[in-house]
Amino acid sequence: MKFLKRYVSLCLLLLCAAMIKAQDDFGLWGGIGVEKKITKQLEVGIEGEIRSRNTARTVDRWSGSAGLTYKMCKWLQASVDYTFLYSYEPLEYEKDWDIIPEHWLMRHRCNVALTGKWSIGRFDFSLRERWQYTYRPQQETEKYDHNDGERKDNEVIKGKGKNNLRSRLKIEYDLPKCKFTPYVSCELTHNLHHGFYYEKKRCIVGAEYKLNKKHGFDFYCLYQSLADGEDEPNGLVLGAKYAFKF
Repeated sequence: MKFLKRYVSLCLLLLCAAMIKAQDDFGLWGGIGVEKKITKQLEVGIEGEIRSRNTARTVDRWSGSAGLTYKMCKWLQASVDYTFLYSYEPLEYEKDWDIIPEHWLMRHRCNVALTGKWSIGRFDFSLRERWQYTYRPQQETEKYDHNDGERKDNEVIKGKGKNNLRSRLKIEYDLPKCKFTPYVSCELTHNLHHGFYYEKKRCIVGAEYKLNKKHGFDFYCLYQSLADGEDEPNGLVLGAKYAFKF
């Protein structure tokens, strides 16, 4: 328990430091997942998530996903999943200062990943390499003249695809006789669409809580740093996820 108290204290210190640093934004993320083992090696899962930003005052996006995980051997597993994303886009001024009001955009995403795991004492290490493809289909939204507010022809938002490589290193610690499993992780995202360049970094401090064999929770503090901040802002996120296994 002493270790747990020290870990919680460290998390609070990191949280305070991140809140001081994260001047751009603050958000809350919440998710619910359901997992089912088909065989000893194969597992299927579905998950729903909602995210906020703008100091947690604006819904940023919601999503639903479904996927499969296959345990290839003791230390290696493969996974594939599909995610439907519906994201909020704030007010914009386009060319000639036309006004495009707030609107929502849909995206389709596919992930394929390999995760290697190994243990040293009570520490568990994992390295995940994930290829991610996101496609935004062509959509239309309203557009207005900035002078008189008169309605103009709809703005056509062209469809486009994007490839990313997401690399994540995660370290967990198995606390003896404790339902909490603390962890830290760092994930780097690189854009593969035009060459190979750094796009985003996420650092996470969290703890998983196993209520029983079927119910579990994941609580975490995440700090996100983007190279350009174009798609989403830099900032701090507090998140929680509930998982049900059967």
